[in-house]
Amino acid sequence: MEASKTMNFIKLISKKRVFLLQVFANLITQLGITYGVSKSGVNNNNTWTLFVFQICIILILAFVRMPPIVKFVLFCAFSISFGIQLSVFNKTSYEDLVNFAIVGTICIFIAMAAIGTLLSFFEINLGYTFASVLLYLLLILIIVQLVAIYTKKYDAHIRAISGAGLFLFSLFMIYDTNHILQRNYSGDFITASMDYYLDIINTFYNVLNFKN
Repeated sequence: MEASKTMNFIKLISKKRVFLLQVFANLITQLGITYGVSKSGVNNNNTWTLFVFQICIILILAFVRMPPIVKFVLFCAFSISFGIQLSVFNKTSYEDLVNFAIVGTICIFIAMAAIGTLLSFFEINLGYTFASVLLYLLLILIIVQLVAIYTKKYDAHIRAISGAGLFLFSLFMIYDTNHILQRNYSGDFITASMDYYLDIINTFYNVLNFKN
């Protein structure tokens, strides 16, 4: 039984090896763009404009069919916008905090990706019901954050909110890893890498807030 699972998993990885290389190559590229822009000294003067811009790109990528090159360009624009947002931390006083958040995010990603891979090894498929629960919890978290900001109590509850965010996006990493291995993306590695990118960026933000 275990030998059969091992063989099936090896076949799955072999079948998806090129796709997975494309996913991680694009992911590293986009994270590199974000990091580079954040260190470039660009001023973040309008957070809400960037936020609306990012939401628009997510919706376009999710619902509009387009050639891969157009998707890639939009993804690059998305990564640049996050780099501009993160430029606020491009100060010597934040250096230790940012380094801690980077290492913490990498460790969380590796651990959660390993769990997602292990689930695939045991042929456990986290389906759309699990995804729906995650999206429902994400909606609740967003509402809680907005209420906390509106009532000016966000700073008082930042650790609790960030802790909940870390837990939630850790689950997203597990789900996305499992989903990338199980689902047929028809070669659409950009969408798959976008899923990972959002998980990593949101985890990074939550580690920053939790530590700060």
